Amino acid sequence: MSDNARYDLVISGAGMVGASLALAAQQAGLRIAVFEKRSAAACAAADPFDRASLIATGSVRFLSSLGVDPALLGSAVERMRVWDAEDSGGIHLDAEEGGEDLLGYIIENRRLEQALHTALEESGLYIRYGREITGAAPDGKAMYITDASGTQSRGTLLAIAEGRQSPLRKALIQAPIFRESYGQDAITATVWIEKPHRHIAYQRFLSTGPLAVLPFSDDAHGRARASIVWSAKQARARHLMALDDARFLRELHEAFGPQLGHFQEIGRRSSYPLSGLHSSRYIGERSVLLGDTAHGVHPLAGLGVNLGFRDAEQLIAAITTAREHHDDWGEASVLRRYQSARRPDNLVTVLACGALSHLFSNRSRGLARLRDLGMLGTGVISPVKRFLIRQAMGL
Repeated sequence: MSDNARYDLVISGAGMVGASLALAAQQAGLRIAVFEKRSAAACAAADPFDRASLIATGSVRFLSSLGVDPALLGSAVERMRVWDAEDSGGIHLDAEEGGEDLLGYIIENRRLEQALHTALEESGLYIRYGREITGAAPDGKAMYITDASGTQSRGTLLAIAEGRQSPLRKALIQAPIFRESYGQDAITATVWIEKPHRHIAYQRFLSTGPLAVLPFSDDAHGRARASIVWSAKQARARHLMALDDARFLRELHEAFGPQLGHFQEIGRRSSYPLSGLHSSRYIGERSVLLGDTAHGVHPLAGLGVNLGFRDAEQLIAAITTAREHHDDWGEASVLRRYQSARRPDNLVTVLACGALSHLFSNRSRGLARLRDLGMLGTGVISPVKRFLIRQAMGL
C-alpha cells in the first residue's frame, strides 16, 4: 500500500530533536511526514523519573522562533557554580557576564517534547505514532520507505533522529562509530530542597564522578525542588541505587554540601550507563543523522539536546538555501554542507566532555592541583570566562 504522496522531508523519530526539526520544516513550507515508533499514549504519558535538560539560551531562541516558549515550561538558570570537591578551585558563571539575562531553562524532557507535539498538531501536521520506519531504500531522486503498517512513502530526504540505538543509522549510514564507555552510571531524580535554589545550577566534581543539582520548578504546593544528575563509577552508583530514600538523601547531602540545606524528599530514581558516541559520517544517500543518533555526550555539561537543536537548525538552513537556488537538497553536495557545519562542533564537545570527566575523576594530587589552577585562571581571566559562558549558553 502506498500513500501516493511525495514528501520534501521524512523524519524518523519525534523526540525533542526530531519534533523541533519537523516544526521548523513545517514553518519553512516543506511537505513533511514524521514517523514515531512510540504510541500517542506513550508520548502523552508523564515521565515517572522527571528527567530534565538544561535548554541553553541559543536553543531557547531556536525554540521560541518555532512558537514554543521555554519560559512557560521550566525554571530559569541565571548562574552556575562549578567546583572540585578535592580542592578549593571553582568557577562562577553568571549570564550577565555573557551579555544575557539567563543561561537557559531546566525543563522536563517529556514536557518539552509534548509542547513540540502540540505545536505540530496546531500547525496541521499529525505525527504517525506507532509507525516505525522498518525499511528505507534510496532510488535515484527519492528515498522509498516502508513503515510498520506496511505503508510505503517516498521523500526527497530522510532525517534520522531515533536516538543512539538507531536501526536506520546502521542500515543506511555504514560508517565507523566512535564509542567510549565512561565507566559511570548517571542517577537522575527530583529532590525537594530546604532552601530556594535562587536559579543557580550547581555542579560538583567528585572523585567518583560529577554531581549536578539543577534548579527545578516548585511542586503544586509551592515547595522548592531541584533536579539531580549524579554521575558515579558504576560500583558506587549501584550502591547508591540500592539505598532507601532516607539514606540516599543523607549521602547526597554529604556529597553536595550545605548550599541548599537538607534534601527533604526524593522522587523516583533512575540510572543509566554513560558513554560517548560519535558517527564518523552524518550523511548517506538521501539520508542524514542528527541528535543522539549522530552523537552522544557525557551529561556533565548539559549539552546533549542542545547539540541536537543546533543540528536541526543547521539542517533546515541547508535545505532552505538549496530550495532558494532550486537545488536538490537530498544531493550529497547539500548534505555535506550540513555535515561540515555540525560535525566539528559535535566531535569537539564529545571528546571534551569525556576528557573533563576523566580529569575530574582522577585522584592524582598533581592533576588536582592542575584542576585548581585551571579553575582559578578561568575565574580571573575575564575573556576566557566570558567565552565559557557563551559556550554554555550555546551562543
